[in-house]
Amino acid sequence: MIRSLLVAVDSSAHARAALGHALELGKAYQARITGLHVLDIRYAEMPPYLDYSYALEAVPPALAPVDLMDKFRAKGEKILADLTRAVEEAGLAVDVRTEEGVPGQVIADLAQEHDLVVLGKRGEHAKWGRDLLGSAAEAVTRRSAVPVFLVEEKARVLEKALLLFDGSEPASRGLRLAADLALRLDVDLSVLTVVEDDEKGQATLNVARAYLEPLELRATYAVLPGRVSKAAAAALEKEPADLVIMGMRGYSALQHLILGRTAEQLMRSVDIPALLVS
Repeated sequence: MIRSLLVAVDSSAHARAALGHALELGKAYQARITGLHVLDIRYAEMPPYLDYSYALEAVPPALAPVDLMDKFRAKGEKILADLTRAVEEAGLAVDVRTEEGVPGQVIADLAQEHDLVVLGKRGEHAKWGRDLLGSAAEAVTRRSAVPVFLVEEKARVLEKALLLFDGSEPASRGLRLAADLALRLDVDLSVLTVVEDDEKGQATLNVARAYLEPLELRATYAVLPGRVSKAAAAALEKEPADLVIMGMRGYSALQHLILGRTAEQLMRSVDIPALLVS
């Protein structure tokens, strides 16, 4: 059950999409939405001769003013005021908070107070980054103990979800959350197990089938060989979906130390929202 959503926002299109998805989920669960804006303290530590105009339109491209963080704070207040208005118009309870720190760390720490955290795959400075996944999104997925919903630049209506299931405990938690989402949002599920041994794959799928079929959900089941990221991409090309759901870590001797390699590869390769369950 999702009773409380944390949505991280800045001035980016990804953040606006995150809010859109948070509102959809909030209405489905009648959940309280908390909007979070993080003032990145690293800007205060940067040399004063750098060009800050890309980060804050009001800051001239010459010297950064002494009250730079105050200007960032004012910008954040406007962002959160817009969020408050949108959530209230949706008829949902809302809280907002502004924090200072490194965004990924702050979001992950505060996520523990909620049932789900929603944020964009990239932030407002994405066009200066080299990676396909923003540093804040990656930090949150590595640190968070609650499910993380990563969104693309534009929100989309969730009508079909691809669930990657390997039988691990995180995947099983993903299965339960996927079923709950499907019931509340009327979403079709496509369950995929990726393994070379078809017999083993069918046995794994039967676990998912035994859980889902009594719920009378619309679901299909498939086994594919190969690497998970490539198999998932092939499945999505054949049957497009609006969301991919998977355990944040599968079977791995190092699963307590690192973000699962499969999850990381998938987040970087698919261009649809990803729901990662720890």
